[in-house]
Amino acid sequence: MTTCGIVTKSLLLLAVVVALTGRGSAADWTVSECCTRVSTQQITETIVDYMVQQRNNHCVNAIIFQTESGGLYCFKHDEPWVMRKVRQL
Repeated sequence: MTTCGIVTKSLLLLAVVVALTGRGSAADWTVSECCTRVSTQQITETIVDYMVQQRNNHCVNAIIFQTESGGLYCFKHDEPWVMRKVRQL
């Protein structure tokens, strides 16, 4: 029960951040868990959208990219290529 509360609070926070930044579309994505670690490697798939995840309990600061195939990938929010891609979207 506690886990559901944490996930719900995380998703609510994410929705607020997305709404305030005017970027991404959290309503289009179903997220069951948060990113607990991030990748440092670039992905080669076409990125179509993103979400911002704030640190909360076991969740880490991350940018979550959604690819054309529907995959969700977590990346370090301050990587130069990640920041460039976010600006492009």
